[in-house]
Amino acid sequence: MSFSTPILLVIAMLAILTIGRIINSPQAPGRTGFALAAVASIWWIAMVVLRLNSDDLPDKILFSRLAWFGIVAVSLFWSAGLLDHAGYGQVTRRLPIAIILVITALAGFGALTDSYHHWLYSGIVNEERPSFSYGWLFYALLCGMYLCMLLACLMTIFRLRRVGRLHRYQLVALLVATCVPWMCNAAFVLFEFRLFNDDPTPFAFSATVLAILVAQYRGKLFIAPPVARDIIFSVLPDPVVVLEPSGLILEINPAAEKLTGFGVDKVGTKLSPSHPLMIFISENLPSGSAKPMVHFESMNMVFEVSAQPLEQWDRRDSVLLVLRDVTAREAAEKSLSDTGKALKLRLEENLRLQEKLERQAFEDHLTGLFNRRHASSTMPPVLANAREDAPVSLIIVDLDYFKQVNDRYGHDVGDKVLQAFARILSGSLQAGEMAFRYGGEEFLIVLPGAGRDQALERCSLWRQELAALTIVELKDDKLSFSAGIAFAPEAGASLTECTKAADIALYRAKISGRNTDVVWGEHLGGMSLDGSTDYRNAVERRTRRAWV
Repeated sequence: MSFSTPILLVIAMLAILTIGRIINSPQAPGRTGFALAAVASIWWIAMVVLRLNSDDLPDKILFSRLAWFGIVAVSLFWSAGLLDHAGYGQVTRRLPIAIILVITALAGFGALTDSYHHWLYSGIVNEERPSFSYGWLFYALLCGMYLCMLLACLMTIFRLRRVGRLHRYQLVALLVATCVPWMCNAAFVLFEFRLFNDDPTPFAFSATVLAILVAQYRGKLFIAPPVARDIIFSVLPDPVVVLEPSGLILEINPAAEKLTGFGVDKVGTKLSPSHPLMIFISENLPSGSAKPMVHFESMNMVFEVSAQPLEQWDRRDSVLLVLRDVTAREAAEKSLSDTGKALKLRLEENLRLQEKLERQAFEDHLTGLFNRRHASSTMPPVLANAREDAPVSLIIVDLDYFKQVNDRYGHDVGDKVLQAFARILSGSLQAGEMAFRYGGEEFLIVLPGAGRDQALERCSLWRQELAALTIVELKDDKLSFSAGIAFAPEAGASLTECTKAADIALYRAKISGRNTDVVWGEHLGGMSLDGSTDYRNAVERRTRRAWV
């Protein structure tokens, strides 16, 4: 047994261990290619061991030729596995693997028939090892294998800056595992470099299997493999678009091909200036934390857009756009907003109805003035604050001959008269003053801080405006009123006491000929003693009728 045989057997055992680890690992990119390459390396090592331990030259030559099945398969399957792990998954599908097996079989067949054509080995240089002079097939196979390894390494290096730290560690380990045997083989072929007086390539497989095992234990090779960026780009459900500043479409994924203005043949063409995505290129890139929205009207769809400038990837002013379909969300939000608006309108309507009901509770529906009930609730605190030096005037006004107006012209005209007089009162009120419709044609006016002269002056102004009032249906008939005036606290501190006093004064104005104002306390002036009893009885009867 030669000295190098145990070393090769150890390497073979490590290769078998590697195969076991690969088979037991989850399905991952490169798994199939690396496993087949490991099997091929075991075949190659086995043929080397048999050649080293054979005494007959024909046997040595046979094992050297049989080794070509492993030599070609190792390089091709390893290159495929490396490319697959780096993200080029098309190289380990059934058809590429079948092509590699066919090429391996043809190379092996060419090696086994070499004694007839000598395309592989043109002669024997050293019978002991043995070593050969090479024919054209040898160099053709060697150049093909070297070219595959070179392309695989270059494409993997190109991927390094596009993967994460862990996956970068995995790819570097695989590149080391690729380059060590490759460089040893190149040194043997080109410079006659030997290890243990033989081809160093099988011995260099120790570095390959060790790199794989270390990558499995430390770098989680085949456990946490890199997911190819191209695969992610293709399977993403969200449309992805890459645009240049001019609007040139650099890249789109299948989801984006369904958008308006895009399609399978649109890469390399420019978007129209009116396209909704044109606002996201160059200096027009929207800023802010909120993601902008775009509407594709023809599709009746809404998308939320995430924009990523590509300067750090050497694509100055280019931008990658990821569009998320938020049509359903926007529809739900709009529905919720519409529901909220409807509820708001309903609430406002309810508030208006409530305010209307509240107004109806204290407002006279015909004249718009406060009603008698409201006077009962609002006047007590006003009268309680009345003082001798700051009296509160209460005036009860009764329209003269109002029943005749209703009887002669109808209640519609009577209502017009009431409304017109209510407007006169409302228009004259100042801050703190109030007017109430107190009965059919009676009105109560409260003037805080007004004394006798001010109250009489206000009554005079109202009388003038009422006399000047023009109502077509009344023709030449003139309107007038009688007023009774009382003051708090002189007439009392309660609404009942004050209105009773004003009502007595009003009655005095009525029996005095109407169209006049009488102040309580002055209402008995000019009355004869003979008629005083009848007068008091009449006032008492009127007061009882008013407050029953």
